Amino acid sequence: MARGDITERTLTIFFLLLERPRTQAELAAHFAVSPRTIGRDITALSSVIPVYDEPLEDDRRQTLYRLIEDFSFQPPQLTALELAVLLLAQESIALTGLTSAQSSFTGAGRSLIAKVRATLPPALRDQLDALSTVYGSAATPAKNFSAHADTIAQLTSAALTRRAVHLRYAGLTSGEYSERRFEPYAVYFDPDGATLKTIGYDHRRRNIIPFSIDRIKTLTFTDKIFVRPVDFNLRDYLTGHCFNGIHGAPVTVTLKAHGVTARIFAERMFHPSQRIVHQTSADAADANDVQGETTTIEMRVAQGRGLLRFILGWLPDIEVISPAAVKAEVAAAIDSASARFAVRQPPSSKR
Repeated sequence: MARGDITERTLTIFFLLLERPRTQAELAAHFAVSPRTIGRDITALSSVIPVYDEPLEDDRRQTLYRLIEDFSFQPPQLTALELAVLLLAQESIALTGLTSAQSSFTGAGRSLIAKVRATLPPALRDQLDALSTVYGSAATPAKNFSAHADTIAQLTSAALTRRAVHLRYAGLTSGEYSERRFEPYAVYFDPDGATLKTIGYDHRRRNIIPFSIDRIKTLTFTDKIFVRPVDFNLRDYLTGHCFNGIHGAPVTVTLKAHGVTARIFAERMFHPSQRIVHQTSADAADANDVQGETTTIEMRVAQGRGLLRFILGWLPDIEVISPAAVKAEVAAAIDSASARFAVRQPPSSKR
């Protein structure tokens, strides 16, 4: 039995116990596995969620499982408009590829859509169908992750049970394989790179870093249990340590935009830390002449290829004010590109 199947079954058992207590035999019949297998799943679930087991009153040979804590679930009463928003959100999530892997959640997503659609009034359903043709997400995965469904399930299981894993990983830059002991904290969709990633503590780099799931060639579980930092928050960490899809150490960068780009920089937020530190307006005598406009912004973002790509993407209307190291990196990239794009004059013929 694949580790991914165990993970999905354990999670499904949790949801089944949310509804009501169930016997070991009932769960075994539901999943078409042995009672002993269900016992192992309950042990794994109990490491995260307290589960109480007791003999069935009318059959002492049977074990009844129920959640110790009050996890009673009552579906919320939603309005038709709220259901429509839920449906649109589910369809957008599907576009990211997070539910493209063949798992129990894929089926749950489809059944959710079917149930929501069935409860909508016909007029709203027709309106929703029309709206779905113009509403969606541009953050679609650039790769098909169905072949990595088992890796995703294993990483999820390792993150839930706090089990370190051993990875054989193919580096993007070097193209070489490396062996790594890794403590997965989360699996997430990176909209900048349009790809699925996992993030956690890498013992080789001795730091928290992300790995692209499609570059993980092999994954095996170790017997090492890790402790995830209690203050780790995926969104907060990525805000400070990942920019434009690339992980790096945080750096405060000051950028000055000119002309029309200055207006874009004044209107658009590229990062939560972004702030405008200076602006100049165009000559009031000629409002159509925007070349005199400038907007200088400051951001604290991850340094690396993501920041470099961002700056180069706004050339020639942008300059790096600070830090000097980033300015030198951009200058070196421009020099390298100039050498590649230099137009060579044909040798003149002698007469």
